[in-house]
Amino acid sequence: MLRYIPPLTWIRFTSGLICLLLCLSILPANAQDTPLVPAKEDTATQLWQPPDLSNLPLDWWQKFESISPGIFQKKSDLFITAAREKIRDLDGDDLVAGQNLISSLRGQIDLLSVAMQAPEKATFEPIPTKDFYTLDELLSLRAQWRSLENRQKVPVLRLDELERQTELLEQRRDNLLKQYKAVLPGTPDRILIGLKWVSTRLEFELVRKNHENLEKGLAELRHQSELLDQQLEIAKTKLEPGGADWQAIESRAVEARENASVISKKMSSLQQLMLDTLQADVSKPSLQLLRKQQLTRTSAEHSLAIMQEELFKAEANWYKLHAGKLDFNFDIQAAVADSEALVEETGQQIEVWISASQTTVISPPLDDGLNAAKNVELAHSAAQETLALIEEIRAVSDDLLLVQQVLTLDMVGMQSGFRNLWTRLTLITGDVWAVLDQFFEFNLFHIGDAPVTPGGIMKMLIILVMGFVLSWFIRQFLERLKNRQQFAKSPVVYTLGRIMHYVIILVAVFAALGSIGLDFTNFALIAGALSVGIGFGLQSIVNNFVSGLILLFEGSLRVGDYIELESGLRGTVREINTRATVINSNDSVDIVVPNSDFITNQLTNWTLRKPIARIRIDFGVAYGSDKETVKTAALEASTKVPCILHNMPGFEPDVRLVNFGDSSLDFQLLAWVSKAGVRRPERVRADFYWELETRLREDGVEIPFPQRDLHLRSGFTGTRGAPLEPIDDTGDEQAPGTG
Repeated sequence: MLRYIPPLTWIRFTSGLICLLLCLSILPANAQDTPLVPAKEDTATQLWQPPDLSNLPLDWWQKFESISPGIFQKKSDLFITAAREKIRDLDGDDLVAGQNLISSLRGQIDLLSVAMQAPEKATFEPIPTKDFYTLDELLSLRAQWRSLENRQKVPVLRLDELERQTELLEQRRDNLLKQYKAVLPGTPDRILIGLKWVSTRLEFELVRKNHENLEKGLAELRHQSELLDQQLEIAKTKLEPGGADWQAIESRAVEARENASVISKKMSSLQQLMLDTLQADVSKPSLQLLRKQQLTRTSAEHSLAIMQEELFKAEANWYKLHAGKLDFNFDIQAAVADSEALVEETGQQIEVWISASQTTVISPPLDDGLNAAKNVELAHSAAQETLALIEEIRAVSDDLLLVQQVLTLDMVGMQSGFRNLWTRLTLITGDVWAVLDQFFEFNLFHIGDAPVTPGGIMKMLIILVMGFVLSWFIRQFLERLKNRQQFAKSPVVYTLGRIMHYVIILVAVFAALGSIGLDFTNFALIAGALSVGIGFGLQSIVNNFVSGLILLFEGSLRVGDYIELESGLRGTVREINTRATVINSNDSVDIVVPNSDFITNQLTNWTLRKPIARIRIDFGVAYGSDKETVKTAALEASTKVPCILHNMPGFEPDVRLVNFGDSSLDFQLLAWVSKAGVRRPERVRADFYWELETRLREDGVEIPFPQRDLHLRSGFTGTRGAPLEPIDDTGDEQAPGTG
């Protein structure tokens, strides 16, 4: 079966065959035995045509994508040559702009060719696993791990920068594409915009390639960091004291303490110099900057000395533990807690030092003169020293926590029996309590100078709950007194219970607010100011506020109750605020009613005690209708209404004959409805009437309409004494005897 071969394939095959025959014809005789292997790069580029700047397709970049940097370089050279030929027809500024763009393209192509080459992998010397490790070797491994972590910071920042740059280049590329399509082909503007488009696409590809290379390098760093971290975990389990002397380490701790004392005196001197500078008659901003940075550096030196002292003490304790010299009553939990608190406090201070040092570094000379420039230079140098000290502090802090961790593990591992269990339980409890304490002591906000924390809020809530519980017990006790015969009819017990409840709640509120730092020393002044405000026109606001408190405390009105006001307004209570209450009517309209209206006017709460209620539905039938048939029809119609209750004993619907009306026998349905029916009484009535009309029509019971009988006396004369003729009324109303 013959297969169709495209003409382009035939052309390529024929051209390749001709080139091969030409090459064989010009080979020397002694080279005929050597097989000819054409270079891949020549094969890939010999038929390649660069895209035309006047008519760049959307997928023009795919023609440049190559598996080899060499092929990409040759394709780029061909494109540069074609671009130079294209801009020869330009003149003036367009020609200069085109030449500049081509020069920029040349540089970007070279950079991209370098980036396309496989980056050299970072070399890491393998760390062999040893049979045992000393504490110094463990700290050395930790230092290497920190070095790898620090080396990852720059690539991470660089990746973020490249991602933002990629977004900008994509926007620029899309804008250039729109401009390119808007310009006519063959014009100088189209050629120049095409060069910009190509330049932007090359820059985008360069950024993407650099991003890819950085990710590979960062992945290698992270892999090495993970391996080193595994090595650290192994080293923790194979620690041995070696030949270290714990007494020498303790002496180093003493030296660090003495160094901290010397630095503390130095800080006092610098503080005095800073004070003298601020109080000088002539302000010298550069000198103030220098003194401030020197004070910052000295503060960092002091913290470093304290941290080194704690590290040496922890190392000495570890060696003393393995030498059997550690005090039996040594509290490892307290030691770990102190170290963590010191590290956390120092970490917070580090942020302040970094901010101050960075501000100093970017500060220009603040005044003229050689002295000012020298002061700023010294301040910059002190800032750099401070940043170096901060890195050292972080390293010592990390070592301190590591040594404390190793000390804890080894101390627990050397114990046995109940003491081991007790130590583990104590450590776990301490960790949990530390987490809870950190959460409860977190500053949410400040009231004046008093910080408000979750722990303070919990304390406030506990005080309030205790107040409510105490009030409940007292009210229960008074309720028992009311059950006795001598107090049964006395209103004093109820009044006393309410007053005691309000007093206890008020005291609990004041105590709870005082527990979070609120100051009530000026309460009398505040009360006097409020009294003046009330006297000048806040009566209605205070009235509504107090009414709202009464509604909330009494419980006669609650959110969700279905109520009816004296004005006829019905609806569901949605909100009880300090000034007004929001009622949502059956038409889903929110109505705001002042709280005082509920106190001074009559209020019907349909759902205060029970969620159900009884409604009365009136209806009438024609005279002569069978009463039992009407009753049966009404009861059967009520069963079709979902909100009417039927299966609750004592709450069954009933039908009564209530009146002999002018035109009908008046009946009334008494039905208990559910909570939904209470909230929608008109709908219950409408549903019942709908079903009742159907049942009465089926049973042949007539629903009447108003009728009147008209009687005319014979011999009745008109205005002129002539008798009236009988009236033949064929309507519904007939005169007697006219049948």
